[in-house]
Amino acid sequence: MNLTRQTTGDWPVLRSAQELDCDGRHPNTDDPCVLGYHQGLHKDTSGTVWLDDGDLACPDWLTG
Repeated sequence: MNLTRQTTGDWPVLRSAQELDCDGRHPNTDDPCVLGYHQGLHKDTSGTVWLDDGDLACPDWLTG
């Protein structure tokens, strides 16, 4: 009985989060974030920084 498994494929390619597009967009200008996938502060190509709290960070029922 062979308990080891031989694979013929290559190792999976790992990518950093900065290589994945961020879906954050500036609420006033609709410019996309250029920092890569992350949470917290976002930044566009002009250098404008904003915090995208979103509905999940502060739901309506929490603020009353």
